[in-house]
Amino acid sequence: MRELTDWWREASLDGRPWLVLGKGPTFARRSEFDVTGYHTLSLNHAVVEQPVDVAHVIDIDVVEDCAEALLTNCRWLLMPRVPHIHSRRSLNRLEDFFAAIPVLQRLDDEGRLVWYNAETAPAEPGSPVIEVRYFSSEAALSVLGTLGVRTVRTLGIDGGVSYSGDFRGVEPRTRLANGQPSFDLQFAELSRIATRWSMDVKPLIEPIRVFVGAEEEQLVPALVLADTIRRNTSSPVRVQPLTGLDIPMPKDPANRPRTAFSFARFMIPALCGYEGRAIYLDSDMQVFTDIAELWDFPLGDAWAACTTQEHAPQKWIDNRWFHPGPQMSVMLLDCGKLAWDVSRIVADLDAGRYSYQDLLFRMCVVPEGRLRTDLPSSWNHLESYRPGETKLTHYTVVTTQPWLAADNPLEHVWVAALGEAVRAGTVPAGLLREHVARGWVRQALAAYVDEAPSPAERSPRSAADVELTAALRRVDELQSRDVRWRARRALGRGRGLLRATRSSPVGSLVQRAADVGRRRLR
Repeated sequence: MRELTDWWREASLDGRPWLVLGKGPTFARRSEFDVTGYHTLSLNHAVVEQPVDVAHVIDIDVVEDCAEALLTNCRWLLMPRVPHIHSRRSLNRLEDFFAAIPVLQRLDDEGRLVWYNAETAPAEPGSPVIEVRYFSSEAALSVLGTLGVRTVRTLGIDGGVSYSGDFRGVEPRTRLANGQPSFDLQFAELSRIATRWSMDVKPLIEPIRVFVGAEEEQLVPALVLADTIRRNTSSPVRVQPLTGLDIPMPKDPANRPRTAFSFARFMIPALCGYEGRAIYLDSDMQVFTDIAELWDFPLGDAWAACTTQEHAPQKWIDNRWFHPGPQMSVMLLDCGKLAWDVSRIVADLDAGRYSYQDLLFRMCVVPEGRLRTDLPSSWNHLESYRPGETKLTHYTVVTTQPWLAADNPLEHVWVAALGEAVRAGTVPAGLLREHVARGWVRQALAAYVDEAPSPAERSPRSAADVELTAALRRVDELQSRDVRWRARRALGRGRGLLRATRSSPVGSLVQRAADVGRRRLR
């Protein structure tokens, strides 16, 4: 086998940028691009559909799935020295699998098998450690950054919860098999890795970027909103809740934001690298049509756009909190024009250069004449839904929001969307259960937990697979403490369960992995 940095020196690849190919929906549009201008790297099963220079695989079971394609569609196979099994780390090095998976032995014989140290396993000395947290895209980008690659483009790394139609055959058993709620989690990690290595990383097809103002207790409605956005568009969409951000607070309590995320929208241009467009939405919304319509709204000379509501809806009549005029809860932003710095904005608010009302209700940080207030009102229907007309409903009255109260006239509309999101896995059952327990979602909606996809539907591993993987992980912990007899007992329990059921498609492979683990303990 060839160690990563040794292989890189020997490969002597030219200075072309790299294209990383994932299984997301935009993978289906690869014929629109001339990939010969790039070195190519595929993630997992993408190598089956597209010849590449490097196929990157973390899980050993994926090698079994793609064995034929790995021989014909890639020049090199790149893997961790200690690969994973079914998205769980193992104890076994690549060479331990040669007998069980002949394609590995053949690739090694041909000098085409390259290994690296993943941070999920003890490192082999003399080789860098590659970071990975959620998905293989992170490890691939970290590998390229470590090797000195500075320009990377991506296709099929789209976020959301779906694959391209090219991968319908493997989607039921591999999609989000690591238990994560969405592929969106990778973007923060990819951004951090790109920053660490000063890399220029961009998708070939720019997604519609939607930022959602939300507090922790509003994460369930925010995820339902994200699901309604994706469900109604065929465009790549990246939805990012604006949570966990370091936002300064004004010194004067009178200027403090009405919600924890009120000032978060001013961070959006910076989060987008002051490039391109972005959409801002509040979390208490639901979308019914293609958000590309909002994305493509002509800004002209404007830098931002919002809707206008001159008359209070019935529920807001005589309520002093309603402000007629421009509504900043739905905004289209030109991030290349808006040089917003949230720290400076809050400092100017503290200095009295403008008031809270000037900032949030009149958006005074957009120069005069650069704010359009004529986004179609159908993109912000307050407390109303008219089929065929409403593009976005905004549940603005906190006490009757449908995740909190059953007496909202539109409760059935939002609850139907919740059911779809739970069944799709966009709202994880565990999260919904937790938010019900905390009182952030009303008790009756706990019934939708039963509609969540079962572990078998999301990733068909047998109980023995899960138990054995846990046993292997436990062995690592116990070995580090030199408590070998407990480790043998943990492995024995996993092996006993595996003998009891052979439903796993790689059960025999895992059995052999257990045998190797047992030999190491002797």
